[in-house]
Amino acid sequence: MLIYAIRRLILAVPVFVGITLITFVLMYLVPGDATLIFVDPQLATIQPEVVKAIRKKWGLDDPLYVQYGRFLWNVARGDLGFSYRTNQDVRKAVLERLPATAKLALAAVAISTTIGVGTGVFSAVHRGSFVDTAGMVVALFGISMPVFWLGLMLMWFVGVKFPVLPPSGYGQGELNYLVLPSVTLGLALTASIARMTRSAMLDVISMDYVRTARAKGVNEPDVISRHALRNALIPVVTIIGVQMGNLMAGAVITETVFSWPGIGQLIVDAISQRDLPVVLGCVVFFALIFILVNLLVDLTYGVLDPRIRYG
Repeated sequence: MLIYAIRRLILAVPVFVGITLITFVLMYLVPGDATLIFVDPQLATIQPEVVKAIRKKWGLDDPLYVQYGRFLWNVARGDLGFSYRTNQDVRKAVLERLPATAKLALAAVAISTTIGVGTGVFSAVHRGSFVDTAGMVVALFGISMPVFWLGLMLMWFVGVKFPVLPPSGYGQGELNYLVLPSVTLGLALTASIARMTRSAMLDVISMDYVRTARAKGVNEPDVISRHALRNALIPVVTIIGVQMGNLMAGAVITETVFSWPGIGQLIVDAISQRDLPVVLGCVVFFALIFILVNLLVDLTYGVLDPRIRYG
């Protein structure tokens, strides 16, 4: 398994390079001049030598491939550079925001997994019933809803119309502030998990070993939990790994809507200010999280099904 994990990490290097390269090029192609972050546009017109000095200081006068190569070398050394806007160490800035994003993402995954798996199993066991149909309709509705719209509706209904929870922000009573953004972020993933769980359970329930367990007199809850669900979880774990990209994209939107002080809000502010080092620092962390989660998903297969062996 260790050799397999190392091999996967090596294969993830081109993915990481591709993600950062695309981000780097896109930020480079955005109209405008990054040096205007440092000086007033009128001063830049009057004293162009000031702009040249700033470009030289930050390496912005180098060709794009030189800038990107320098960025990769610095990342390999753990150096993400400094913010153009605040001159703060980017790694420190991202790490300060990481706990808030981690809490939001973990809460969303916990909510979506609990509700999604439960709904999917119940719908599969009661296939064709009203509950099954209603559950899948709600799941389809959940997949179709844009995250920002759902967030705004929950904010208005639960935070303003019936002020049960704080509509946005982050402060004392942190759990109260966490509920709305985590539910918003988790609902779309909940719908995907519910549909996948139902489909996988229907396939597994029809297998010979499940019928054999029932024929031996094993009670139905044990048949479902011990024999059917464990084997049905493999595609569910896969969909969770695949949806991590959507989860991180949703975190950016959710944190912006609810003013949640995480990496998502940090990267939105950095993009609007053309703060390239901060944008790239956030992308690096998101890429690493995505790669590690998918590696963890692959390793989880062996736990769920001991027949799986890693070469």
